[in-house]
Amino acid sequence: MNDVVELEHEWESFAGHDWMVRTADLEPGQALLGLTVDYGAADEDPAHLDTLARLCGALRAELQRPVEVGVGDVAVPEASASFSAVTTTISVWGRRDAVLRAWEHLGELFAHPQFLTTDAPRSPRPGVAWDRDLASYIGVNTQTLGNTRLHAPDDDAAWDAVRALLTRLDPRRGEVRHVFFTDDPYLVGTGWTTQAAYGSAPPRPPLYHDRRPALLPCTDDDRTILSAVGNPGANTRVAMRALARQALKTLNTFSIYEDLVLNVVELRDLSYCCIRMEQQAPTPTLLRRIIEQLIVNPLPVADTVIAGALEEFGAEELFTLDRNLHLSRRSGELQPTAAGVRRAYDELRACVHVPLSDGTLPLAEQYGYLVWSIPEEPARLEVALPRAPEDVHNFHHPEGLRVGEHTLTALWQNRRRADDGTWQPTGHISVRWVDLTRLALTGYDADHQLLMLVDNRLRHVVLPWDEVAAQPALRAEIERFGIWQVPRAVLGD
Repeated sequence: MNDVVELEHEWESFAGHDWMVRTADLEPGQALLGLTVDYGAADEDPAHLDTLARLCGALRAELQRPVEVGVGDVAVPEASASFSAVTTTISVWGRRDAVLRAWEHLGELFAHPQFLTTDAPRSPRPGVAWDRDLASYIGVNTQTLGNTRLHAPDDDAAWDAVRALLTRLDPRRGEVRHVFFTDDPYLVGTGWTTQAAYGSAPPRPPLYHDRRPALLPCTDDDRTILSAVGNPGANTRVAMRALARQALKTLNTFSIYEDLVLNVVELRDLSYCCIRMEQQAPTPTLLRRIIEQLIVNPLPVADTVIAGALEEFGAEELFTLDRNLHLSRRSGELQPTAAGVRRAYDELRACVHVPLSDGTLPLAEQYGYLVWSIPEEPARLEVALPRAPEDVHNFHHPEGLRVGEHTLTALWQNRRRADDGTWQPTGHISVRWVDLTRLALTGYDADHQLLMLVDNRLRHVVLPWDEVAAQPALRAEIERFGIWQVPRAVLGD
């Protein structure tokens, strides 16, 4: 495929604000107005967990209120407020006069955040396919905590943080980069957007990135095959699809069809993707075969694979890519080419992360992969905890705890069901561990007396705190690391 994807938008500027104008056919009497800001879930640290989720939920509720557009004429605009890893987008669409009224209300909320409602439900946080892996690039924040049951307390302090964030994101303040978008060129610079920003937003600092190949743990039932990162741009996005298509070809040799999912997370400085199976976990043999044929001794990538991936890149994806690149002031190609996709494909292969297991561990010795596993250090204290053998899948209740110089390790005896129906130890031990000297967050579930400790790489351990607290020596060993001084969250649904 050599056809260039046609742009369905153009850029304009008004009062110092950048506008994306969609050039698709406009329905009579309808309108779209929106705003995207350069602030997202990866920018929200654990101390401000759920602030964005509360803000987006409240804005959506406020902007969808019925508005009077004439004598006895009431209209209800449709609204959306959502966030991704590095952006937050607010948009209103529907009947033109209702959209203009809702848009004016958005400007009022930016100027007077005290009017924002406090009874709206939170917007959902972005899910993460392989959270521990993504945290190895960007640390612990709302993005990487998306899969957890950790939430900030719903109190006055939380809503004070919401209103402070709303004030900060006001485009007229110029503290955070932003772009407006619309499908009607006559709405460029409408209403409160005629006011120029009184400051120039600084570029957001780059997130931490380490592109070295590595082996990282997954959850016990994880279906992950690999992850990779590349430079932002269209070639990388298409190359990710080509990598997934090549993985699917290997799956097909094992009689596995259409059981592959590609998850992409756009960051400012790079694009991240995770390839995983949808229905089943890869066996060690299958995982080794995929890694061998994609990464270690790669099979040639056929032109048809590249062409098929190119055909999936369309105008809507180009619109989002151009907006994000413009927003973050990053350079990146907008039109993919077969040659560019192949270069990006090789870049992805050179920095893959693979699930850590006995089958993949040889990659560390053979090819120098980093291994993200528990460090060896002497135990200061080791304690056995009571646990029913039949409670074999309860990872909230370990059978033993080991506290070292820097780490806390939870241990379980792996068990299998015997012929008589009882669970018998297999001789293998499962572990979860956390670096107590680099804690990022604690979560507490008062109803079930559970405490979760999360470190700066999203390693985490859940403890039955009532049993820990009943043993003074164990409690003192854990509390000496200052577990109550780090940001606190509520553990629960």
